[in-house]
Amino acid sequence: MASREEQIKSLARQIQELQKAFKDAKKTDQANPQPIGQSRQGNASSNSQPNRQHSKDRRQKNDKAFSVFKQAESHSSSAQKSSGHPGARGGSQSVGGPKHSGSHPHPASGHKEKTQASVRGRPRGPRDGQQGRQPQRVNNRSESVSVKNRFEHREQSEHHRRTPKFYGSQPNLLNCSGESTVENKTQGQPKPRGRQPFSRGTGRDNPQATRENHSQQHCKGPGSQTYDSGGKYKFTQKCKANQDPQHSRPPADQSGKSARRGQRKLDSQELLQLSDLDPSDIVMKLASPGSGLKEFLNQTDTHKNLIVTFLKILGSAFKCKSNRQNLHYLLELIKDSMFMKNILPAFVVSIQTEVIPEAHLENSVHLSSALNLLCELITVYPASAFLEVSLLATLVQSTSNHLQSVGIPVSEETETSLENLHQMVAFLQEKKRDGKLNSDTYTYFTGPTVEDFRLIPIYPTYDDIHLIDKPYVRPNIVSGKYPDTATYLDTHFRLLREDFVRPLRDGISKLLTYDREDLKKKQIDDIRIYFDAHVLGPLCTQSGVFYRVQFDKTLLKFVRWESSKRLLFGSLLCLSKDNFETMVFATVAHRSIEELSEGIITLSFTEGCRLQLVDIKSTDSFLMVETTAYFEAYRHVLIGLKEIRNNELPLQKYIVHCQTNVAEPKYLKCGCQNYTLKPLMEKQALKTPKRPSKTTSCDNMLNFNLSSSQNSDFDVRDFTKWPSKKELNLDESQMHAIQMALTNELVLVQGPPGTGKTFLGLKIIKVLLANMANMDIWQSPILVVCYTNHALDQFLEGIHTFLETGLVRVGGRSSSEILNKFSMRVLRREKDFRKNLPAYLRSMYPELFQERAEIQKRIEMLAASLAASGKGVLQMYILSKYIASIHLKSLQMGMVASEDSHSTRSEILEWLGVTSISRCCVTSEWTPEQTTEEDMEETDSSTTEGDTGNSDELTEEKEEDDDELIQVSEEAELLQAERMVEDDDLKNQIQRANARLAAIQEQFLSFTLKENVDQSNTQAESKDDGEWKVSRKMKKIMEAMVKKQLKLTDFMPEDEAKNIVNVWQLSQLDRWRLYRLWLSKYQTDTRRGMLQYEQQYERIVNRLAELRNQEELILLRQSKVVGMTTTGAAKYRKLLQDIQPKIVIVEEAAEVLEAHIITTLSSACEHLILIGDHQQLRPSATVYELAQSFNLEVSLFERLIRMNVQFVRLNYQHRMRPEIAELLTPHIYDKLENTQSVKLYENIKGISTNLYFIDHQKLEDQTKEGKSYQNSHEARFVKSLCEYFIQQEYKPSQITILTTYSGQLLCLKKMMPKNKFNGVKVCVVDKYQGEENDIVILSLVRSNLQGRVGFLRISNRICVALSRAKKGFYCIGNVNMLSNKVPLWDKIADVLRRKDNIGPTLRLCCQNHPGSDTLVSAAEDFKRAPEGGCSLPCDFRLSCGHVCSLACHPYDPQHKSYKCPKPCQERCEEGHVCLARCCEPCGKCQVKVTKVIPQCGHEQAVPCFLPPERFTCQEPCCKAIGCGHQCVRRCGEICTKNCPAKVKVTMRCGHERQVLCHLQNEAKQMGETLQCHTPCRRRLACGHSCMGACYECAGGRLHVACRSPCGERLPCSHRCGETCAGGECPPCSLACESWCPHGTCPRTCGEPCLPCGEPCAWACPHYRCSRLCHEPCDRKPCDRPCDRALQCGHPCIGLCGELCPSKCRVCHEEEVTEIFFGREDDADTRFLQLEDCSHIFAVSGFDDWMRQADADGTAAQLALCPKCSTPIRRNLRYGSVIKRTLAEVERAKAKLLGDEEELQSCKALLEQFLEEKMELSEYYLEEVLNLQLQLQESSTSPHKLAVLRHKISLLSKIAELKSKENELLEEQRLKIQEETELQAKWIMRSRVQFTDQELSDIQREISKLTYLIDVYLIQNSVQKQRKLFDLASQLMINELLQVLENGKEEYGGTWVQESIDRLKKKYPLMGVKPSVC
Repeated sequence: MASREEQIKSLARQIQELQKAFKDAKKTDQANPQPIGQSRQGNASSNSQPNRQHSKDRRQKNDKAFSVFKQAESHSSSAQKSSGHPGARGGSQSVGGPKHSGSHPHPASGHKEKTQASVRGRPRGPRDGQQGRQPQRVNNRSESVSVKNRFEHREQSEHHRRTPKFYGSQPNLLNCSGESTVENKTQGQPKPRGRQPFSRGTGRDNPQATRENHSQQHCKGPGSQTYDSGGKYKFTQKCKANQDPQHSRPPADQSGKSARRGQRKLDSQELLQLSDLDPSDIVMKLASPGSGLKEFLNQTDTHKNLIVTFLKILGSAFKCKSNRQNLHYLLELIKDSMFMKNILPAFVVSIQTEVIPEAHLENSVHLSSALNLLCELITVYPASAFLEVSLLATLVQSTSNHLQSVGIPVSEETETSLENLHQMVAFLQEKKRDGKLNSDTYTYFTGPTVEDFRLIPIYPTYDDIHLIDKPYVRPNIVSGKYPDTATYLDTHFRLLREDFVRPLRDGISKLLTYDREDLKKKQIDDIRIYFDAHVLGPLCTQSGVFYRVQFDKTLLKFVRWESSKRLLFGSLLCLSKDNFETMVFATVAHRSIEELSEGIITLSFTEGCRLQLVDIKSTDSFLMVETTAYFEAYRHVLIGLKEIRNNELPLQKYIVHCQTNVAEPKYLKCGCQNYTLKPLMEKQALKTPKRPSKTTSCDNMLNFNLSSSQNSDFDVRDFTKWPSKKELNLDESQMHAIQMALTNELVLVQGPPGTGKTFLGLKIIKVLLANMANMDIWQSPILVVCYTNHALDQFLEGIHTFLETGLVRVGGRSSSEILNKFSMRVLRREKDFRKNLPAYLRSMYPELFQERAEIQKRIEMLAASLAASGKGVLQMYILSKYIASIHLKSLQMGMVASEDSHSTRSEILEWLGVTSISRCCVTSEWTPEQTTEEDMEETDSSTTEGDTGNSDELTEEKEEDDDELIQVSEEAELLQAERMVEDDDLKNQIQRANARLAAIQEQFLSFTLKENVDQSNTQAESKDDGEWKVSRKMKKIMEAMVKKQLKLTDFMPEDEAKNIVNVWQLSQLDRWRLYRLWLSKYQTDTRRGMLQYEQQYERIVNRLAELRNQEELILLRQSKVVGMTTTGAAKYRKLLQDIQPKIVIVEEAAEVLEAHIITTLSSACEHLILIGDHQQLRPSATVYELAQSFNLEVSLFERLIRMNVQFVRLNYQHRMRPEIAELLTPHIYDKLENTQSVKLYENIKGISTNLYFIDHQKLEDQTKEGKSYQNSHEARFVKSLCEYFIQQEYKPSQITILTTYSGQLLCLKKMMPKNKFNGVKVCVVDKYQGEENDIVILSLVRSNLQGRVGFLRISNRICVALSRAKKGFYCIGNVNMLSNKVPLWDKIADVLRRKDNIGPTLRLCCQNHPGSDTLVSAAEDFKRAPEGGCSLPCDFRLSCGHVCSLACHPYDPQHKSYKCPKPCQERCEEGHVCLARCCEPCGKCQVKVTKVIPQCGHEQAVPCFLPPERFTCQEPCCKAIGCGHQCVRRCGEICTKNCPAKVKVTMRCGHERQVLCHLQNEAKQMGETLQCHTPCRRRLACGHSCMGACYECAGGRLHVACRSPCGERLPCSHRCGETCAGGECPPCSLACESWCPHGTCPRTCGEPCLPCGEPCAWACPHYRCSRLCHEPCDRKPCDRPCDRALQCGHPCIGLCGELCPSKCRVCHEEEVTEIFFGREDDADTRFLQLEDCSHIFAVSGFDDWMRQADADGTAAQLALCPKCSTPIRRNLRYGSVIKRTLAEVERAKAKLLGDEEELQSCKALLEQFLEEKMELSEYYLEEVLNLQLQLQESSTSPHKLAVLRHKISLLSKIAELKSKENELLEEQRLKIQEETELQAKWIMRSRVQFTDQELSDIQREISKLTYLIDVYLIQNSVQKQRKLFDLASQLMINELLQVLENGKEEYGGTWVQESIDRLKKKYPLMGVKPSVC
């Protein structure tokens, strides 16, 4: 938004061009007045006549039924009118004829009304049908503004900066639409009936008002029912017949992008097109800006057929499951529209008046559609839609009863819906009666037919954590069928939910048994704990609002975040500050290693918990726990299970009922005669068009001819007609698998390792794609789901070999360059795709982006201020709202009294004891804390798997850069990659958000904590002498103090703060406590302000996400194959439900939890193919008990096989050489045959065998790492063996190192530098399923005396580990221990022993020297073959003549890559020996030689090769620069340009200042003067010292306003918070403290309070007040004792009907009986407690005190507490006294605010004065525009007008003086211009009011300037007359010039005046008008 100054300059440029046009327009208006009595009547409209077929009694019945709704609306509107609602305002008109509203407010003041209307949508005023009412006048105006900008929350001044107006004698010249100017002059006068040139509500500010007002202003009755030409019902408004059709045209100046594009009309044709769309498309099209929905909803004339069609379309839209946020947006538009308020009620009532019998049955259906809308509305918007829905429910019930009474049956569904609607209305009515129906935040209804488990919340509850009831969980049935689908879904939902809730529950339960200190030393397996967590603030990203949370990293200093599984994306966190009595839940939104090392994590709080953040302070310390489960995957799947209806689950007969006989897919039953298997025999790619027509044949489409073995009637179900397996190039099991896959609707294919599961899956997809057009499956793509990203990439790359287009990869975590162009992100950005999108989708982006950007600015401004409050000391003006006025005055008064105060100091910094440095940047140089052994112990005990190594390894690791180590596929990285479905640029978004916040935070702080030492030193130490210099040590001390104080959480209580008068008398600690009180108030207020904006932001983000999903839906519908991971499928389940894939292929299906697969399937699925191997890895569950005892780890794949559902297993492996495959058969697979290809592998070079197990007894390392283990002996051996293979010339990419534990993975990483091992794959076994490599080295890790084998006992993991190698497999481990504990390992070891493939040593064979073998059992043994050969020397002669110095090495036999390391023997010309090695180029000689530099003659040490003339001399320069100072650079460098020497300068004011020499020279060159920063400190008229700098006060001539606090007591009892002015104080700006039992006043204290209209609450069993709350009470106080008992059990010491005192006569005897009034110690004395300050007094004494205060009527001020002087506002007993005083205060406020008419009159006079003073516009155009804009603002007060009056008056005097400049000489003119510009800028300064001192100063300076001009004019006049002054006159002239030109403050005004008068009399001015002072 442009600033005010920029807009003023722009307007100034336009004024000069428009002035002539303005005058012409004015003359034209005056010359051509509009006739007052002009008629607008035309031809009568036939549609406006009532239909004669309607009988009178039927019309009366219609009106009677409709009146029920309208009476209720009228009551609502009157209530709004009384409360000041904008929609209730408006004029009235008589029955006789239509009129314009006769009470239009002034445009400047009426804008607030318009802005409020635009914010709230359409204000709900009285209905259009009321007699004498102009229908929807205000509503249409507000809607037009809302259409332009739904978020136009502009300040009043901002509006006028956009559309400035000139009020007065001229019309608004800059508004081409011609808005009315001063309309209050015409109030009460009859309005002309013709067109008005300046009618309010038309033109630029209201582009639709012309059309809507003219089309509606003649309407005079309620909606009526007529017939159209087709005999159908039509709803119209009864309008006057003679309407001028020309006024129905839209305005010509309608602006905005949507107006330029043109609005789509939602007519019958458009609605019919909508009815053909899918529900998601309907929602998005209606929600788009140009859909025409808003116009349709707010029509007053809607055809019945349109209503019926629209209701049907809405019913279809309600079925949409994906775009719910946009659907809610549609409902929001409907609930506030004319359709809901008028059209729909009239439509429902019209059903009762139907005269055609055939239409009754249709009406029953229409009634059901209306019911659907009402149920949806009240479900989504229970609060804001309650009134309309409840009234319409009554009408619908009446209509239903009528239909039944005339014999028309109502469907059972309609009756059920109506009954449910009434129940919901009754429920909400009860909520409303209790005052609990306040917002639409919560949904009270989830539907009447939901199942039990669907009511369970996804997130944990208090009962879940504290286990109020035992969890109800049933095991997964794996040995039989489920009884029904409901039981099946319920079982899996509860199992899955318990799997992530159980660790959190168990962990918190254990946590609560320890105290805080013990907890830091304990380790809890189920959770990870983070101490002292603080919520920092929000970050706005494209994905939503996230929060940064900082936790204590002290105990986590040794955690390796790169490999740790802590705080991975999607992890669930639970935060609590009260031992988990209350909890806040969040998920990890972003994981940054850099931020984690600083203890910062970015979280996304749940929607429900986000509301709790309002009450969370930045100082609140939370205990944060993290569950080990990946919650995001759980969440999406659990939501998906909830959304599955019992009848929507596909293939139930197999999945639920376990039917073993599998049928064929449904699409095959429709016909498959032209099925082709040609793709199985050909390798060519499929060539398919975009979409086949229904007549296109399969042959033509795919360009495939049937083979000889297939004729045209080939039936794929007849296996006898299939080609042979040889023709198809398949083995027997593969042939069987493909036959089942193509002909069964459920297919299970088990593929042992190396059998070609992926190969088979690709074949199946290729055949299906080739036959898609021949079957009824083309309209939906094939869905491919894989468990990991890597497996998905491999599968889709295989598909791409035969499918060039139509492939979509959902999710951005792909590492494949081939698939990059098929990612959703890339496809959405294609130009053609964007171009072909529907217009309604494209049009939504700009609007939503704009709304998001505006709200983001608001949130970030609040967030920055909140974050700044914890990073330094806030500026005092920021906190002034929260500082008591007496404290503010005391704070500022203390600075005035300070002797060493300075213009750059900050009051609040001085008060807090921080050295006063203007925006000082302070740094921290914290030394690293010393780590003790105890610290390390605590740290180790709190770490978990993958976090750390031991301390020695950590020390070593720090010495080596991670960039130099091998890139290991750590488990944490792989988990993070799998969890991140979309590759959103979240990191950059968060960095940009942080940068924006940091930039904003600077302006809030007086004292900042920064980290850059050098910058702060430079900034602080380069200050001038006039400012403080602070040493580095002092800055460290200040920072430490501020940091410590800001971390403290305690603050001063309010009661204690109220008793403080002088804040400077507080101790240092108490000052900080008081500061933290102000800070707490500020932070709480800011957080509350953010919440509303965050909710709006989230709604917009969700709508944008749905918009992107809609685009993605279009892409997916156009595709042929869609690929997703299981995590991505869970996240995008709604998209899958929309695209309805009929064929689903799941690879690695045995690794996926059953619930994940179920939620992937849509109801349209007809063909499910599951490929996997349940004998390899199984699904991973978090809770071991659930996995084992409740069968959670049993996949759908395994369960169906167990239930004997038909499946096929592949029996031929194509990966492992036979001796490796023998390890699996028959121990794991009973039958696994080898193909011929695996028997042809070459032997591994350098080793005697291709398979070997190295057995050892070395124990695993004893570390405190939690669940993970490492074995350093095995790690060193594996590293050496890998290096040996590389020496045998194997590529690193051919080698894979596998380990069973992530701890071993980290150990290997630290041992393997990148320069040797880059390319070697190092991974844990679990993450390597589906992968293979030529050589695999396996480290088993486990070796201990206890025989614990851990994961190595699981056969599935053993199977994966043993089956990854193709050519060579080498394993190291304690095989003896494994054989004793695990039978499977015993069998494997037995096979190895028979083949002699196991032993303690491995035999290495030298390739160069056969027979020279080396036995190795440890890493040290490889030193005997240091280069991969043997220990013999190489002795190869090199080309340089030297001999190879290496030992025998098999690599590089010709030594082409060998570099000779011996010294070089070459010499330079001077005889110096080359310092390089033999293999390195000699280069230039670098030996230093003494040489003489010719330029200066100095001797320097110069490199041998460098000539001395090219060397830069390093001696100090001895030259003098231009200013005379010596150069500070080196001799050989260019001399200094900007001289850094400090020089003393005498300013024009006489003060001296030290500045840098070059700054002085630059000022002289540019003709500028240096500013004097010397404090003024002159005594002002008010008695205070001037606190401005010398340059601010113009050398003491024009002082700045006094900055001391005023402190005067205002009528409201507050102290004036403004600065000292010497005049009347402005209205109080604090929040109003007026209170009653019904609420608090929302206005500021200076504004008149709204009187409470509720009945008075002062009542007791004996007396009751009968008046209203704001009126003085009419009952007397009750003096009977209170009969209640206090919490302590003793009787209350108060009176009946009063607030019970919090003190007890027994428990607090000393406090209660303390003598104050005199009778406190009497036993029968009753007491009262003041609610304002909580002090307790005896009633008898306080009654006298209040009577005395009431009798003292000197001023309208509240009585004060006798102890603390707090004003008494809240007390029922003295309510009459308080109310009378408050009434007097209100009168005083009104007087202070001034009379509105007088203010408007004063404004008009000032505007007229500005227009008439032409010299003002001539010389000060920008200033005049600024003043006019300020005069147009509605928030005008007497003080503001007084300031404007002074400014205008003073500026006019300056302009008058400037008008005389042309009569002066050039030198004189320059002096006068300089002075006038100075005075004009001083006048236009922003100020609250002009002080007496300021007025005195400026008037004196103007008079001096006037006198000076007169002297100049006298001189010039005498010179023009060629005369000479006499001696006395010349001396007088010289003396006058000396006095007037010297710029001094004081001068003899009387003497000057008299002297000038004498000169004028003696030398009359010729042709010059004398000045008037």
